[in-house]
Parts: sequence; C-alpha cells; structure tokens
Amino acid sequence: MSRPVLKVLAAHPPGPGRREFLGRSLAALAGFAWTGCSRRSRRALNIFNYSNYIAPDTVSRFRSQTGISVIYDEFSSQDVLFAKLKLGAGYDLVVASDYMLRRLLRQQILAPLEGFAHRDGMLERFRNPPWDPGLDYSVPYLWGTTGIGYNRRRVREVPDSWEILWDPAYRGHITMLDEKRDTLGVSLIRLGHSGNSMDPGELQAASRALAEQKPLIRQYTNDYIDGLARNEIWLALAWSGDVARARASNPDVDYFLPREGSFVFVDSWCIPREAPHPQEAIAFLNYLMQPGPLAEVTNATGFPSTLAGARDLVRPDLLENPLGYPPQEMLDRTVFQADLGAGERLWDQVWDQLKFRGGPVPPRGDS
Repeated sequence: MSRPVLKVLAAHPPGPGRREFLGRSLAALAGFAWTGCSRRSRRALNIFNYSNYIAPDTVSRFRSQTGISVIYDEFSSQDVLFAKLKLGAGYDLVVASDYMLRRLLRQQILAPLEGFAHRDGMLERFRNPPWDPGLDYSVPYLWGTTGIGYNRRRVREVPDSWEILWDPAYRGHITMLDEKRDTLGVSLIRLGHSGNSMDPGELQAASRALAEQKPLIRQYTNDYIDGLARNEIWLALAWSGDVARARASNPDVDYFLPREGSFVFVDSWCIPREAPHPQEAIAFLNYLMQPGPLAEVTNATGFPSTLAGARDLVRPDLLENPLGYPPQEMLDRTVFQADLGAGERLWDQVWDQLKFRGGPVPPRGDS
C-alpha cells in the first residue's frame, strides 16, 4: 500500500498560515483517500479546515488505525466556510471560529455531537463556552490571540500599541490581515471603540482610518509567515501561532499584544447537519482529541490546544509564551469576536468599499 504525501501539511518551516487559501481544492487527496485505503473498507470522511492547521501525520495515522479514507480540503476564511455550508458542499467535519459557530447554530446548520468521548479532558475555560454551553455542537480545538508580529532588528523600539501600524517610518513593510473581523476590529479598538461595534458612525471612522493607512501597507494578506521570516515584512497584523512559525526560522521575529486590547479566538470542530458520514466524523474527533495527537498539532502549528493533558507534551518554548500559551495578564486584555447577526451586512458593506472601491463609505445600517 502506497503512502502519498500530504503536501499541504508542513511542520515548523514557514509557510501558509492559519487562514491562507491555497487557491485550489486538494483534489489529489481524493485519489489518495481511495487508493491508499484497504479494499476491506469503504468508510469515508470529508474534512474542511484552515491550511496548515493540523500535524503532518494526523490524517495518515488516523487512516491506518481505522481504515477510514479521508478527503481533506481547505478554506480561505470563515466567510468561505459559511458559503460552502449554505450550499451543502457535503463536508462531514469542519473547523469554525467562535463567532461563526454562533451564526451556524443560529441558522441550525450544525448537528449535535453524539458519541464524542473527551469533553472532560478540556481545559476549564473551554468547557462551557458562551457560544455553545455544554459543548453539544462543537469541540474546541486550537486557540490563540490576534496581535502584531514584528522584526526586532527593523522596528526602532519595542512596540506596545496599534499605533505602530500607522507609522510612516515603516511604509511598504506593513501587512494587515485579509479578514474583515480582525482588520476592521483592530481599527475600531485603536479608536477606542468595541472591536465588535455595529455602530455605523464608528465603523465609518474605522474604515476611514484604514483608508488613510493604505499608502503605508504592503498588502492585505493572510500569507505573511514567509515575509516575516525573510525580513521583508517588519510589522504584521497577525495570529499568534503563525508568528511562532516565522520565529522558528528567524529569531528576530517577535510578537506583542497591544495595550489597547485585542481578540482571543477559539477554533472548534463541528459536524454539519447534512453530513453524509457523521459516525466517521466522531471517530476522527475521538482519535484526534487525545493528549498525544493534539500535542503534535500544537508542536507543528504553534497554536495551543484546548486539552489539559496535551500541555505536558508541548514544546517548552511554547509554554508561558505569548506565541503559545499566553500569560493571564495578556488574556485579560482580549475579547471574543461576537456574532454580528444582522450587522454582518453592514460590516460587509464597509469592508468591500474599503478593499475594492478605494476608501470608506457612509454606512447605511442593516438594511
């Protein structure tokens, strides 16, 4: 039996981050899934996850232990995930962020989890999340914070504020996330507003500030790990685990969470209501959500896991570190991204105008 290589699943070297879209579905994995599996089993599993958000051997080890074939696909953002699920794409297991889970639950897109065996192993802070009390529909997986990755050799002093992303001294060497909830959110926070604001005037002000920043930035992108590692990007609005990957190749890369506050996120596994193989999805979760396999994921991705027992198996450099398991003082300055409800259309309007039409537009409310 041949062992095809999962080319998208790299370990520590820099590469695509938590949300970078590879520009293609992994159709090759479909062939891998069926030809690499024993003829004795036709059980299948279709997974939809962020890129490089799993350990290199997770899927192949699961397959060898269970005989279940896996088609592993990736998405660019939570908006893409939502659109695919609304279209009924046939996925059995997907990864959704906390704010998206609220939306999926509100629209009754998810199925209850029946047969998941490891809820009791969760860290206390994840056992009863506000978006899914009791974890009836979701399994918290990896988490992290949104902050700034920076190059200590290129940045004049240790930064502590969002203001540095608007500093003209770093023109052409700044990147912002291609994700409306993070980029618009930190602009709101910088101006003293809630990062989850749905006030049209506050969103307009945040958009105007980003339009003024545009001449300074290199691009809106979720693919900044290589740039940080190669000293091409000096300041990046970034997710903590991605910066850990860059720092593994370049010790001059560091990370901070601004004094004004920021976001903490939790990404969770869930099963769509129309999943064709829900039992296989549960089998995968029961395999993955154990200390050994989950610690391998943290060691490969840089993002901390939600399982208490996995921490003892994690690389020492990720413990008590803002890039891995951040101290409580840092977490006290973070909030979750809320479900915007009807306000999602307002955010979309502001974001699209900023990105594709050159600047802010006066928001018109929820209609």
